[in-house]
Amino acid sequence: MNGERARAVYRSLLRLFPPDFRAERGRELESCFGAMLDDRGMNGIRPGAVFWMGIVWDVVKGAGFEWVEVLRDDASSNTTRTMGEHMSALWGDVRFALRQLIRQPGYAATVVVLMSVGVAGNAAVFRVINGLFLRPLPFDNPGQLVDLDETAPQWDLDFLNIAYRDFDRWRAENSTFQSMAVIDRGGGNALIDGSAVRVSYLETTHDMDDVLGIEPLMGRFYGAEEDTPDGPRAALLSRGFWEQQFDSDPGVLGTTVSVNGYPVEIIGVLPPESDFFAEVDMWMPLRADVNDFQGWGLNGIGRLAEGVSIEQARSDLVAIHKGMIEEFDVNEISSPVVHSLRDRYLGDYRLGSGFLLGCVGIVLLIACANTAALMFARSLGRRAEMSVRLALGAPRRRLVRQLLTESLVLALIGGVIGILVGVGGSGLLVLPLADQFPRWVTFDRDGRFLLFVAALTVVAAVLFGLAPALQASAASAKVGGLRTTTSLSGRRTMNVLVASEVALATLLLVVGGLSFLDIRQLGEIDPGFEAEGLIAYSVSLPGERYEGSEERLAFADAYLAGLSDIPGVASATVTSALPLSGHWGWFFMVEGAPPRAEDEANPVVLNRIVGTDYFQTLGVRFAAGRPFDGFDGRDDGAGAIIVNETFVRTHLSHLDDPIGARVTSGTEIGADPHWLTVVGVTRDVKHYGVDKPMRPGVYQPLRQFPLAGFEVALRVSAESGAVLSAARAVTAELDSELPMYSVQTMTAELDESLWTRRAMSWLIAAFSTVALILAVAGIYGVISYGVGQRSREIGIRLAMGARKEDVLSQVVRQGMLLVVLGAAVGLAMSVAGAGLVSGLLIDIDARNPAVYAGVTLLLVTVAAVANYLPARKAAGLDPAAVLRRE
Repeated sequence: MNGERARAVYRSLLRLFPPDFRAERGRELESCFGAMLDDRGMNGIRPGAVFWMGIVWDVVKGAGFEWVEVLRDDASSNTTRTMGEHMSALWGDVRFALRQLIRQPGYAATVVVLMSVGVAGNAAVFRVINGLFLRPLPFDNPGQLVDLDETAPQWDLDFLNIAYRDFDRWRAENSTFQSMAVIDRGGGNALIDGSAVRVSYLETTHDMDDVLGIEPLMGRFYGAEEDTPDGPRAALLSRGFWEQQFDSDPGVLGTTVSVNGYPVEIIGVLPPESDFFAEVDMWMPLRADVNDFQGWGLNGIGRLAEGVSIEQARSDLVAIHKGMIEEFDVNEISSPVVHSLRDRYLGDYRLGSGFLLGCVGIVLLIACANTAALMFARSLGRRAEMSVRLALGAPRRRLVRQLLTESLVLALIGGVIGILVGVGGSGLLVLPLADQFPRWVTFDRDGRFLLFVAALTVVAAVLFGLAPALQASAASAKVGGLRTTTSLSGRRTMNVLVASEVALATLLLVVGGLSFLDIRQLGEIDPGFEAEGLIAYSVSLPGERYEGSEERLAFADAYLAGLSDIPGVASATVTSALPLSGHWGWFFMVEGAPPRAEDEANPVVLNRIVGTDYFQTLGVRFAAGRPFDGFDGRDDGAGAIIVNETFVRTHLSHLDDPIGARVTSGTEIGADPHWLTVVGVTRDVKHYGVDKPMRPGVYQPLRQFPLAGFEVALRVSAESGAVLSAARAVTAELDSELPMYSVQTMTAELDESLWTRRAMSWLIAAFSTVALILAVAGIYGVISYGVGQRSREIGIRLAMGARKEDVLSQVVRQGMLLVVLGAAVGLAMSVAGAGLVSGLLIDIDARNPAVYAGVTLLLVTVAAVANYLPARKAAGLDPAAVLRRE
């Protein structure tokens, strides 16, 4: 930037100062700035971004101080006032503002309602964002807590989970962590006082208390000697489970309960904050063996050393991890990743939450623009009053202060109502959200929430009140009357405000239309199974009593036979994982397949073990081949497997017919592979959710892989309560110590998988509707005001023979011009921001022409009605009555 241009920019910045200050000190400041430029030029330094940031900050800060001094001056004298006198003057302004508003209740009520709508929406959404991203975690120094994981892009996995042998080396050799731990979630059957109870537990390494910085409520935490494969079995109870099952008995310490058939000693009770990390019934030591590789199934958490960044910690772990490649070549594929806890668990919601806040922010801007237009109209109506007060010697700043006080009073009333509505309405939003996130996410109202809504109220008041106040106070008294020169500029300003409202409403309507189309598209996606009439629950067999495959298969056969005999049950099956549930990943190699390219991904495959009648019970359709029969899996040498369509594309695309192909598990074909023959190909099932990408998947028969725990699915035609009661009776008849748990319907599970998207879609639709109503109200208000201002002109035209149709068309044309301009700007903004919106959509083009056309048609139609009503009023004016009033 050359010197002249820099000086011009600086002169523009000086316009932020009050006019009197610019007249007195402006040239001096420009000279100082010029001297600074000359000094830098002599030293060969060009003014860069840092230089201009400092200049802008100095100007903004200085202008702020000067305006405060201007507004602090007394309206009629320069004498110094005491604090009491200032408060008395302020209270006088407030009383006068209240009297003015009482005289115009319709105007005051309209502004209050507009303010309430904007504040309520922002308060509700900010409460969610505050809980998700701003509220600190309930642990000591939460900023040091990080999530640990492994990634394997070559296997198409962003998060692989952690292998214990990797964690053990990280823990021993790192130099950037105070402590770290790994956890595994599970559940089991417990016997407490002779009663079978299903319990959930967290298996953790002994470092967990150090990582979280917690102390047991009573008793002790388990140590390293108990966190070994042969160590004594111990557990700490959660406080809720201790109170519920043991009546808060302190004598529970040292007692033994049976969990999955093994005796476990109770050594302590967890503090309440442990529930924020994981809401389970008990914690137990992991007891993992570093020499027994069990794959990647653990979650990790670490506490960084003081002053260590996440990037430094990641580099430290990567160096350790890659140093193990000679021992474990798979470490060349996997790699450690470190994230903050909040980003790991909530990062996917950041874009959507920010988008919602942007939507309600647009609603608030529209409300402010509408309110400003109302205030402009009111200020033009008060120009005679302002002219008289100026003529009598009232300083302009005194009028600005009074008018701003009126704005602040209205904003305060509207803000309080908006806060009350927002708090109440946000409860409807956050209560369902509470079950969607980890326990450490809470949506309580705190000081940050109150500060936000208070600041929002004040900023909105200044935003919609300052410009009309300055405009009104600029009215000039003229000799011979009280007419002012500000009507034309005021009307232009109102036109700009209305066009801006239309532009913002158009933008929000486009987003709402795209969101609605997206959720409708998701609802029409075939999940690959028939959820209607499907009941699911889980059963786990204790390892001590069902150690062998024969015992497990015998139970499954007898259990399915008993369930199938229940009246109202059309069919029953068991599986390792029903759709929309957990992930069990394997790798598979295909006989005779060409080698993969070096940069070609080898995606992990979803593996499911299924019982007889699985495909019939779930309504999974076949593209080729057949389902399993009673002989599949009986002979160890003749394994069978069924694959999905995505597996055919990723693994069997080189074959004309996948039926009969042979695959084996693993990442390479060994010397004596266990071949599995493909007997069928199913249509894809949306296992992870209808909005999630498909993965290759396979099914293996239960006889080929007997399960100790499984999910049960019942296809029912009767009332579900009676069927479940009968199923409990069948379960108890076979094994009285087996509880049924995680009971649900698959329709509810499918709906829940889309709840977040649907909630966001309906919220955006609601905000879009409010924006449309506000914009239309603004159009109607401005056109009505214009008709009122031009009533004399219109009356004269009608008296001179103008046709009513011409008056009608002229008024409508002027109003629709604002609508067309605003809609054009809004559509252009929508197209420009399509890239941001596309991140929230599934298989929907963010520039979908049908949505843009529909929004334009809706807006033009509604706006035409809003323009027609005041236009019809104008055309119906009685010329004689108008002229008599004049």
